[in-house]
Amino acid sequence: MMGVNVTGEIGDMLTMCTPENDMVMTYTPMTKKNVVVTGFGPFRGFEEENPSSLIIDELKATGIDGVNLELHKITVAYEDVSKRVPELWNEHNPDLVIHLGAHPVPKTIKYEQQAFSDGYCSNDVNGCTPEGNRTTCASQDQILKSCINCDELARNVTEICGLDGETKHGGLCVKKSEDPGRYLCGFSYFLSLHQDCSKSLFIHVPAFEGECTKEAVAEVIRETIKSILGIF
Repeated sequence: MMGVNVTGEIGDMLTMCTPENDMVMTYTPMTKKNVVVTGFGPFRGFEEENPSSLIIDELKATGIDGVNLELHKITVAYEDVSKRVPELWNEHNPDLVIHLGAHPVPKTIKYEQQAFSDGYCSNDVNGCTPEGNRTTCASQDQILKSCINCDELARNVTEICGLDGETKHGGLCVKKSEDPGRYLCGFSYFLSLHQDCSKSLFIHVPAFEGECTKEAVAEVIRETIKSILGIF
């Protein structure tokens, strides 16, 4: 057996391969992703509890590995949304912003691909509408689209969560949508898309019924966030 004291050419080669000092291995932990998730408070049709607000509670209870979640509930009011959305972007420098809102379609989670700048003529919970029925950011665009591919995202999450639209979680499914509406959902989404369309997504969640529970919907939201960030 050859050791480090072997002489000649082989010894010289072994000497070059032998470190003079012990090698110290260091471990650098992965930096967590900053993800802002918002839900809405009560409003017409969901006067008692907004499903999006309950999902915020579920995410707070479970968390997501590798993600620093910043969870916020926003009043269904144009003035509050106009103020809070830009503040959240500035405060947290997020890698991703997810807005959650409720919609009446049962057992269906919708990934909204785009939002609109105007047409916001429905009164909020304070009886107000935005000036000119327009969003309050400086964008000149009428439509802003997320760079997140909602078709692909829906396929990925459907597979990851094993959703079949029939039996799993009472028939829960995920779909792409291109119309978030002209209320606070679309209003908040347009503001975030104006901040950074590569890091913004709005998700409509259904009311909870039967096996389509808040836990089941929260699981889909967690897997959605992980899929967007590439965390597996």
